[in-house]
Amino acid sequence: MTPEEALVEAEQAVAAALRKLGWPELPLDRSPQHGDLAVICFPVAKQLRKPPEALAKELASALVVRGLRANALKGYCNVALDWRPLAPELLVQMATGDFGRGAPTGHRVLIEHTSANATGPFHMGRARNPVIGDTLARLLRYNGDEVATEYYVNDMGRQAATLAYGVRHFAPGDAEKVDHALVECYRQANAALESDPAAKEAIYALMERCEQGDTEAVAEVAGAAEKMLAGMRVSLARLGAETGAFFHESQLVTGGAVGKVIEALVESSLCGDEEGAKYLDLTDYGIAGRNQKFFFTRKSGLSLYTTRDVAYHLSKFSRCDIAINVLGEDHKLQSQLLALALTELDANAPDVVFYAFVSLPGGKMSTRAGRVVYLDDMLDEAGQRALAELEQRRPDMAPVQREKLAAAIGTGALRYNILRVQAEKGFTFRWHDALSFEGDAAPFAMYSHARCCAILRRAKGEPGGDPPGDRHATEEEFLRQLSHWPATMVRAAGERKVHLLPPYAHGLARALNGFYRDCQVIGAPEEGFRLALVDATRRVLGDVLGLLGVVAPEEM
Repeated sequence: MTPEEALVEAEQAVAAALRKLGWPELPLDRSPQHGDLAVICFPVAKQLRKPPEALAKELASALVVRGLRANALKGYCNVALDWRPLAPELLVQMATGDFGRGAPTGHRVLIEHTSANATGPFHMGRARNPVIGDTLARLLRYNGDEVATEYYVNDMGRQAATLAYGVRHFAPGDAEKVDHALVECYRQANAALESDPAAKEAIYALMERCEQGDTEAVAEVAGAAEKMLAGMRVSLARLGAETGAFFHESQLVTGGAVGKVIEALVESSLCGDEEGAKYLDLTDYGIAGRNQKFFFTRKSGLSLYTTRDVAYHLSKFSRCDIAINVLGEDHKLQSQLLALALTELDANAPDVVFYAFVSLPGGKMSTRAGRVVYLDDMLDEAGQRALAELEQRRPDMAPVQREKLAAAIGTGALRYNILRVQAEKGFTFRWHDALSFEGDAAPFAMYSHARCCAILRRAKGEPGGDPPGDRHATEEEFLRQLSHWPATMVRAAGERKVHLLPPYAHGLARALNGFYRDCQVIGAPEEGFRLALVDATRRVLGDVLGLLGVVAPEEM
């Protein structure tokens, strides 16, 4: 019998006991603080006119009669499985290497993430976008979906034209990395846009020529964006969050897709005209204020960013079954308007994962106020801090190996710390939290994986064998934590909640360390079984860290 089958059997026994007692159905918790299943007695206390604690004790007694291990604690009736017969089957499942992996679903999923304007280096305030998007892609692939990732390059519009103007007229900065150098071109061009009428006229003329599909203008603006993107791609590679493809906004104009969208929206019964500018009247959809008019052309008849966004999503759905966008919380209204426009075209709307922004202890980052911390600088500092810690912990390690490991720890710490907070919740990034070797952080989980590898290297015997008759409490908790991985993965993938992965990694790492503290492995009579536990943890923890984009080192 598998742990899942045993859990279902326990749930059935609980249901039968409740029926016999004459009680209504009660909520169950499959991930309780104690045991494997908790029956929550609070909801019926008023109806049954008994305190929850008394109900929990009464139910526990009824379950013990049915052969279950049950006890009452503060209004919860906790049920613990007998892990002796379950452990061998669980370890056999884990030994295959497919434990927790989903079967192919046949779903084609396209995740658009990052898509930052190519006008300067990535800054830390929006670092959640590529980290969440990349992790979600890894998770859905693990779950069995066919996943592609894409970056939408905004190489049209005023900002893109401003960068192109800057590249043509101003010298780049002296930074070695190209995006850090070219941001000086953009800054000077942006200043010229605000103060120099001739520069403003040239930038807007270049923007309009692009929207008209002028190939020379499109090539200039797209070329400037590509130069900036060359440096931005290096940052994504360092972060381990590269996208599979880059889709250029200009393709939608030069390829005719935008023109077709305009033609289709003009035919809508919601289409209105304001001095030649076309819009959809969204009053009946409950949209308030000026956004009731969803403009999709200028007075000149040329397209807007919103029009091109509609065309882009029509292209997406020609290439996938499910489209997922990872967007900042400031794009919620824009996403709602996009969905309504797509509905008017009888097209699908994308699913959206919104995220709040990362702050630093000095406050919220702001480009206009000059309070910007670049992602590259954060990655550099993360690696330096990790290296300083390793120099103290591992003076015996070769310098080259230590530097490589420090870079992996730094990047992993950054990603893990971002992912452990629910996307919709903002948070302040702190180095102490991110680089902890003992707390809920990447270094602790990475070190636990390395500990598994070290134990297996030192052992002379092979993993395998029957579980001991008398198990230590931490040994049982270890088995329990391992068994939760498939359900955790299914929930995280199904609900697209990547923040569920770090707590699982931390819980498994903590269970391993408690087990290692309390139970002898090498040289113990139960060595084979306990080595199998360690090997299973190595496999599962390696999978979880891989989904998080964190290196699972063999030595640390």
